[in-house]
Amino acid sequence: MRRTDLTTFLIPFVYFIAGASSLAGVATTFFYKDDLGLTLEQLGILSSIAIIPWSIKPMYGILSDRVPVWGLRRKPYLILSGFLSSIGYLSLATWVTDFWGVLFAEVVASLGFALADVIVDGIVAERSKSHKAAGKLQSICRAAIMFGALIVAYSSGILTESIGARRVFLLTATLPLLTSLIAVFLKELPAEITVWNWRKTWANFKSALSPAILWSALFLFIWRATPSSGGALGYYMIDELHFDPEFFGRLSVISRFMSIVGVLIFRKWLIAVPMKKLLCGIVFASVILSLPTLGLVYRWYEILGMSPKFFAMADTLISGPLTEIGFLPLLVLVARVCPKGVEATVFAVLASIMNIGLAISDIGGASLVHFFDIHQATETLAANYTNLDKVLWIAILSSFLPLPLLPFLPETRTEEELVSDISPSAISNQITGKEMV
Repeated sequence: MRRTDLTTFLIPFVYFIAGASSLAGVATTFFYKDDLGLTLEQLGILSSIAIIPWSIKPMYGILSDRVPVWGLRRKPYLILSGFLSSIGYLSLATWVTDFWGVLFAEVVASLGFALADVIVDGIVAERSKSHKAAGKLQSICRAAIMFGALIVAYSSGILTESIGARRVFLLTATLPLLTSLIAVFLKELPAEITVWNWRKTWANFKSALSPAILWSALFLFIWRATPSSGGALGYYMIDELHFDPEFFGRLSVISRFMSIVGVLIFRKWLIAVPMKKLLCGIVFASVILSLPTLGLVYRWYEILGMSPKFFAMADTLISGPLTEIGFLPLLVLVARVCPKGVEATVFAVLASIMNIGLAISDIGGASLVHFFDIHQATETLAANYTNLDKVLWIAILSSFLPLPLLPFLPETRTEEELVSDISPSAISNQITGKEMV
């Protein structure tokens, strides 16, 4: 009888816990806005700084590989990651009362999740032996995140209204501890302690770099660095459209569910589509499907004779799948360009580049919000969302920026997959819409 591989279970479980931690999502929005009175500029700065722990993932990989704790490289760090994330949420639940306290809590929580993530990243890269294998494994991981988030989505709004944000943070603080708990039962052989050679390590990493990796890194960075709306749309929904926590929870349920639909669509119909063609289609689809969001600002719902809440739900229902359909190919690209022997290091570097791009995106959003003088209501100033549509237009149209780099991306399919793709049966399957095996 085949024994269950606990590591195989651990991979989706870590992602599941990360998704379930979105239980604090709605509470965070209202706690930052109403309880602490954080400005949109502070929100953008906070988001960008909180990404820093995700942007230095190679350091965790090096630490885990070269500095064993009690002779073990993985288990102690995974246990530590759960405690760090829990401390972050516990801080929000107890003593945090200002921007600096939030900054500490966000960074510590992010550090815990990033540390846990980097432990499983190497395993994911090692098991991604082909384009399809990478796509299937990444889709499982993303589905685990979305499933965890879906389970807690609606309760996040209900609990925020009923027990308050701080108690929601307290509940969320218990979730990362489950990662620590399961890590205790992992079996790991003692590591051989070797002398660390920075020169040799750098030489190995540098020799692994290729034009394919460099072009991929640039593409991933620009894709993620395009500016966001800087949190202004969420504040607008609260101040102008009067959406309450319960409704935000309802939107979260729709978004999470449709994200899982997006994962299934990718896995069934898009996993074998050539990477460049898929990413090009995603760019155009993202621009088109983002336009209804402007309808909330332009009040298209009045023209259509519907409430803003119904319009927002319809918008989320339509655009929800694209979030995952747009993200999964990036993960496949990262997993497939990692050279053998340095999978974990290169995966961590490329993931960090993506996260740095995301931090710049948040800074760009905060800058746009500041430039167009968009702000929530304060004791001395009325709310101003007059130029919110301009920020949204810039954020939406900036999605076209990565397109010129598409021709330089590497082919992610194996030779066997390429041969299968050009065979008569494969062409027939594409025309009829059947999945290729």
